[in-house]
Amino acid sequence: MRWLVVTHHHPDHHFGAIVFKRAGARIIAHPDRRVLASEGGEDALTADWVRVVGLDAMRGFEFADIPDRPVTGSDTLRLGGRIIVVTHPGAGHSAGDLMVWLPAERVLFAGDILVEDGVTMMVDGSSPELLRALSLIDSLAPVVAVPGHGAIPARPAELVARTRAYVLELQSSMRAAVEKGLPMQRALATLPPADENRPVSLASRRRRNAARVYVEEEHRYMGLDSP
Repeated sequence: MRWLVVTHHHPDHHFGAIVFKRAGARIIAHPDRRVLASEGGEDALTADWVRVVGLDAMRGFEFADIPDRPVTGSDTLRLGGRIIVVTHPGAGHSAGDLMVWLPAERVLFAGDILVEDGVTMMVDGSSPELLRALSLIDSLAPVVAVPGHGAIPARPAELVARTRAYVLELQSSMRAAVEKGLPMQRALATLPPADENRPVSLASRRRRNAARVYVEEEHRYMGLDSP
């Protein structure tokens, strides 16, 4: 094993990297490792994950997501006669998003830019950047698109379209709330409450995304830079 591509720096996508690094793999990742989950520092993030998966599962854990080969734009590997393109599609899901594209096979590993139900988290990213990433996927026209979570869709374009429709509808509803002067809590009142202790359940994702996009639309309305 020569390379491990870290699609982004959320713990569920990189906490196993140390196993591959110890087996000889070098790490390909975006150098921007900032995510809300690590705001309390690496020790707190590790402790949080021990509570999620248990101490036995975390025995021997070390962080291994600092890239040996950083990618901030696009990078091409040629391995075993296969071309592999690693690209940063923008900060749609998080600042450190990467996707892996096999052009000959037309297979895309999308990371969490795509998830099975179309409700991609934007709390560490932004809705405009996510829409740009979706346009990039459309331009590639993959035959197979592997999402970061859930089943591989039979028709990738339909998952991209469903994700785009969700983002555009959320932008529209939060924009209308801001323009009417509704405070965030009233704007979110029509959504199911977040699930306690389940920050990435569907209800939690919808609510957290709405809060993020409300702030984006508020900044846009006030003529401020994006948050």
